[in-house]
Amino acid sequence: MTPARGTSPLQSVPAELSARVPVEQRAPGLGRDAVRLLVSRGSEVSHHAFAELPRLLRAGDLLVVNTSPTLAAAVDGRIGHARVVVHFSTCGDDGRWAVELRDPDGRGTTRARAGTHTGTQVWLPGGVRLLLEEPLDGRSGRLWWTRVSGPGVVAMLRGHGRPIRYSYTERDQPLSAYQTVFALPSADGAGSAEMPSAARPFTAGLVTELVSRGVQFAPVTLHTGVASAEAHEPP
Repeated sequence: MTPARGTSPLQSVPAELSARVPVEQRAPGLGRDAVRLLVSRGSEVSHHAFAELPRLLRAGDLLVVNTSPTLAAAVDGRIGHARVVVHFSTCGDDGRWAVELRDPDGRGTTRARAGTHTGTQVWLPGGVRLLLEEPLDGRSGRLWWTRVSGPGVVAMLRGHGRPIRYSYTERDQPLSAYQTVFALPSADGAGSAEMPSAARPFTAGLVTELVSRGVQFAPVTLHTGVASAEAHEPP
């Protein structure tokens, strides 16, 4: 259930291969580890289920895992009388937030908003106001540095936010569906705008079995922002 955006003709994925709902919702008895796993050892490639990972690793092997929790980083707002969805990406060292503005499309998902400019004000729930100051990248203008007025962003997201999701998914999911088994809450409420999805297939039982086999874990905390590009944007 990795967040993804538009695709070009060369990148199109058949609908039956898209993760439209979490794997554990596809059939009774399935867990997060019921997804496919591709293993490459040099030029040799083999196909497995993720649940087979314990027998594919050896005692002493090391797994580096991200402990960043996923935030409810999407929130509804207004620019004048127009509705807008704000995706909060990153808090900068100067206290500004990098955000992405998107238009509701009537299906619970969103599309990129055009015509955004410096000085635009966005009104959000709880008395929070954003002032757009400058784009992060002058080539696309998709992500903007904004100055925040009013109560804190983290508290506002906790009360009014929801997970970021995109058009290939069938419906909204609770925030718990976007948390990995390694996620730890941070004292300042920081986290990832989009799920650190590489660790999503791990379950508590699978981690226990790996540890019992001598596989080691090294935790790191890496908060990820809104990073996925639109189909027309360069890498």
